[in-house]
Amino acid sequence: MSSSRRVRGGTAIALMLLAVSLTDARAASVARAPATRTSCGFPTPDSAWTAMALDGWQRVSSRALHAPPIRFPTLVLFDSLCSYTLLPAMRPEVEVSFIGAGQPFAARAAPHSGTIRLPNGESLPASLVSFASRMRNGDMFFVMSLPSIWRASGRSDTLATAVFMHEFTHTQSPAFGARIDALIRRGLPEQIDDDVIQKRFDSLPEFKRAYERERDMLYESARAPTRDLAVRAARRALAAMDARRSTFFRGPNALYGDAEDVFLSMEGTGQWAAYVWLTDPRGGAMSAEDALPYIRRGGRRWSQDEGLAILIVLSRLAPDAPRAMFGANARTVLPLLRAALVR
Repeated sequence: MSSSRRVRGGTAIALMLLAVSLTDARAASVARAPATRTSCGFPTPDSAWTAMALDGWQRVSSRALHAPPIRFPTLVLFDSLCSYTLLPAMRPEVEVSFIGAGQPFAARAAPHSGTIRLPNGESLPASLVSFASRMRNGDMFFVMSLPSIWRASGRSDTLATAVFMHEFTHTQSPAFGARIDALIRRGLPEQIDDDVIQKRFDSLPEFKRAYERERDMLYESARAPTRDLAVRAARRALAAMDARRSTFFRGPNALYGDAEDVFLSMEGTGQWAAYVWLTDPRGGAMSAEDALPYIRRGGRRWSQDEGLAILIVLSRLAPDAPRAMFGANARTVLPLLRAALVR
C-alpha cells in the first residue's frame, strides 16, 4: 500500500515511502499497547539503535551518495509508550543528552496516548511509519517508529534500519520537496506521492509493458559483466524510456514527465542508500545477490524499482554523479544518466 500526506502549515510533502509499501500501517497501531514503564527516558537499546542508524547513514553517504556534509534534521522517534524528540544541539550552552554520527542532540522524552505530535504542530497515530518532511521555514524533520514496534508487527531490525536509510536520505534533499510543491502549483494533484506515475498510467497495458522493458534493460546494465556491455544496455534503456515518455507524457499529461524525473531521483537515492547499507559488512552484511531482491520487493513500486536501477547504473558509470543530486541546486537523475552515457 502506498500512502502520503500533505503537511498542513508547511510547504512539503511527507512521504511514507518504503515503510508503508512493506506493511499495513493500521495493523501496527500501538495505541492499545499495554503500559510497562511509568516514566519516559530514551531506553539504551533504542538510543544505541538510533546512534547505529545515524552512523550507518553517514558511512553510506560517504561511500556511495557523496552528499555534502550532513545537515541533521529534528528526529521524532517513538515506541508504544513514549515519544523522543532529538533536537540538533547547535549552541554550546544546550544540554546534550544524545550523540549520533558525531552530532550532539538535546533529547526530549514524553509519554503519548497513541498520538504523536510533530515539529510542525500536526499529529499522527502512533503506528508503524517512517517519513521525512519539510517545515514551513524549510528545515527538515524525520519521524520513525522504533524497532520494538517493527518487531511487534513481525518485521526485523534489518528491515527497520534499511527503511531508516531510505527515508533519512530524503532529509538531505529538500530541493526535491520544493520541486514537488512547484509541480502541484503547476497543476498536479495536491495529494500526489511517489506512486503518482503508477497510479496515473498502470491501467494502460502499453505503458506498463514499455516501463517494464526499460526497467529490465536497466537491471541488465547493472548486472553486465563489463562496462561496455553496461553502457550498451543503459543506452537501450534510455532510448526506450525516451520513446515511452514522448508517447504518453503529452498534452494534459506533459507535467507527469517532470514528476517522474523528480520521483525517480528521490526514490532512487533512498533505495540506493538502503541497498548500500544492506551490502555493507558493518551494516546489513548481505551479499549483493541477496540484497537486491530484498530491497526490490518484487518490483511492486515503479518509482522505487526503476529509481534504484538507474542509481545502480549511474553509480557504476559515473561514481561521483550522485553528489549532484543533493544541495540547493540538486540535479535530477535522468540528465545525469544522459551525461554519463556520452562520456
